[in-house]
Amino acid sequence: MSRSMDRRMLLRSAGSAAVAGSLGALGVAAFATPAHAAPATINTDQVMATTNRVTHAPNQRGTIGIELRSGTYNGYQYGWGRLVGSGWDLRGWIWLDISTDGGRTWSFADGTYLSDGTGYAHTSGWLTQSDPNYVFRASYDSNFRAVNPYVQSGVW
Repeated sequence: MSRSMDRRMLLRSAGSAAVAGSLGALGVAAFATPAHAAPATINTDQVMATTNRVTHAPNQRGTIGIELRSGTYNGYQYGWGRLVGSGWDLRGWIWLDISTDGGRTWSFADGTYLSDGTGYAHTSGWLTQSDPNYVFRASYDSNFRAVNPYVQSGVW
């Protein structure tokens, strides 16, 4: 499956628009309902409630692994960074960067301090897009947003 196919945003309003259009063609009055926009982000608890999870672009250095994950929450696909393996510093960080130009430039999206008391070793989730230039990468280092992180995922 191509990257653009597996990164589709699910649009709930498409079915409603088709039904309204069909009813209108039959001369039946149809009342438009507002489209429900997906939140741009979900928090770390909501990431744990996603379904249909898939791992993308994993990388490993020694016993420490990092990967990008995606899953569905309330009908929309989100992506996040996740730290796996062992030996990582509890005073370290995992963070997610997003690019809108295919990876030429990156913007910080979210970071998780591993000793924040939640027990999570992943970032919050960010809504995916079908645009192939909209990509994610995840990084881990003991220094937050290090220029050359200890381990970094591939790009997805």
